[in-house]
Amino acid sequence: MADNTPGKPATADDNQMLALIAEVGEALNRSSYPVPLTKQVIQDITSAYEDDISTEVFATYIIALDRANGKVAVANTGSMYRFDQVAQTESLIHKLRSAKVPIGQTLKDLRAVATAPPPVNAVARVVGYMLMALGFALCFRMSVPATIAAVLISIPVAAILLWSTGKGTLATLMPFLLTFLAALAIAIWAIHGGTSDPVRLAVIPVVTLIPGAALTTALMELTAGEMIAGATRLISALVVLLSMAFGLALAIDIVGMPSTHLQDLTETQAPSWVLWIAAPIFAIGNILNLCTPKRDWFWTIALAFGAFWLNELLQNVIQPAFAGGVALGITLLVAWAINAHVKGNPSVLVMYLPTWWLLVPGSMGFVAVTGAITEDHQLGSLGTNAALSLLSMAICMMVASVLAPYVTRPLPWRRNAADDDGGVRPT
Repeated sequence: MADNTPGKPATADDNQMLALIAEVGEALNRSSYPVPLTKQVIQDITSAYEDDISTEVFATYIIALDRANGKVAVANTGSMYRFDQVAQTESLIHKLRSAKVPIGQTLKDLRAVATAPPPVNAVARVVGYMLMALGFALCFRMSVPATIAAVLISIPVAAILLWSTGKGTLATLMPFLLTFLAALAIAIWAIHGGTSDPVRLAVIPVVTLIPGAALTTALMELTAGEMIAGATRLISALVVLLSMAFGLALAIDIVGMPSTHLQDLTETQAPSWVLWIAAPIFAIGNILNLCTPKRDWFWTIALAFGAFWLNELLQNVIQPAFAGGVALGITLLVAWAINAHVKGNPSVLVMYLPTWWLLVPGSMGFVAVTGAITEDHQLGSLGTNAALSLLSMAICMMVASVLAPYVTRPLPWRRNAADDDGGVRPT
């Protein structure tokens, strides 16, 4: 255990603990954790190891400060983790919060997670991306030709994304570049082939690039008083959103697509029964593309299916903008309960994030911004609903975070049982 007596020289343990805290913060940032929860986890770890390291957590970097020894560690956030990396990170951090593992070994394990190769080959990940596009198209009940187009265009998009991962500046251009290329192909197809709903069709192959999760996380951080982290994340997400909308609008303008072709809803819809398979297909696509661990497969599919239909039912009672928020809040509580009480402790984020993407509030905002750029009022009017959806989701997720300790408490018959492994649980 680190000795933090003022005036003493820093020991190897002190330096390792400082580095560990910085890298834990980075790993949680790369796992899409909001800043308030990251701070809570770090506080739990320092308390467990009886250390006194203060931190400043931001959206893109972490500062850890050992005041007793005058040492500082800074970690910059890299690219987002795959789901296998998220699950491994949560497992390590769960052990750290109970002070069950040596600091030095955990530091090595965290670094190994960051550089771990994908456990799924590239072909399977591309197939997964195709299934995600198919699931989205079925959610919108798009026509058969439009669905086929979305799946076909997702193939080069997926290949380019896998190739550009970790390539720094080039990777940051991908949202704009891929949106422009996908929209250009769809716009040309729509002009010459009469494809319906070209805007939605252009969105589907790149929908996972839309920073909807970042927008919601930013709103959560701002509401929780994390102004710097929330504001920087919000600005970053809006820049990505605007660049993608600009790419879509630019493609439409180059092709010269008339406003009569810009529609928000498909003219020829698929039969309603496709909605029953849309969520499972999308979830399976996530499992393949993002390398979900086997222990999370069933729950990922179950939560996506349940949340999708809960959202559909709630829309009969309340406005759609609020229904998505309530559905996601309930789903998040269920995910925490599963993590706490199911053997193997499936990862909360791994189970939950596909459900979040499935409800696509981010794509609504994307389409709305595109409508404003192209002066199409039918599309632009979606902006109000998109903003309400994001705000509703942020608030409901915060409420779920407050209620989470009540659903994660040990059950009476398990109160004396030891935890084997698990994710990051709220306290």
